[in-house]
Amino acid sequence: MQSIDHELKIEKVAEAPNGAMRLLLSDGSEWVVGVKSWNRLNLSLEKILDVNVLRALEKESQYHLLRTKALELLGIREHSRQELKRKLIARFHNHEPEIERCLEELQSEDYLSDQRFTQLFIESRLNNKRVGPFKIVADLQQRGIDRDTAHSIMDELADEEFWLSKIKDNLEELCKGNKKNNRQALGQKLFQRGFAYELINQALNDLNFSRY
Repeated sequence: MQSIDHELKIEKVAEAPNGAMRLLLSDGSEWVVGVKSWNRLNLSLEKILDVNVLRALEKESQYHLLRTKALELLGIREHSRQELKRKLIARFHNHEPEIERCLEELQSEDYLSDQRFTQLFIESRLNNKRVGPFKIVADLQQRGIDRDTAHSIMDELADEEFWLSKIKDNLEELCKGNKKNNRQALGQKLFQRGFAYELINQALNDLNFSRY
């Protein structure tokens, strides 16, 4: 932060993108802050800024940049809280308190939702023929979604009949072109794709794969 060797005040306030406020100070410097930050610091036109207020203004300006980046990332696609935090930390080193504040605000404003992210993530994976429920849950856990939440939403979107049908589709693919696969090898491949052994065995029995 620059040193203050004379009295500083806010000379002009203008609108900035995303509903922010651009402040022009008497020394010619400009700062961009959100409306909440303006209110938080009790700022006003012609307000005299002492060193403590200027330090806080600098911090709020940095926070605005951080929040803008977070909203930009969320505008591209939904993120889990952990995903977004990881990306923000990579861009804004040594600002974890501000990052936590940003994440809390975005959650309270419903811009960030682990529940919504999980549902959309699962829906997108259900269209992938090769991916079973265990693999989807594991992928979600890597993104900070707890196992219970993942399974709860999964159960709302897909039942055993759905997964059984998907396993049978996988078996058709694996045996395409008269490929000779024994039952154990097929079961192992399906398990690696994230399907449950019980349903794998049921599908193998339904399709009479005991002959392989």
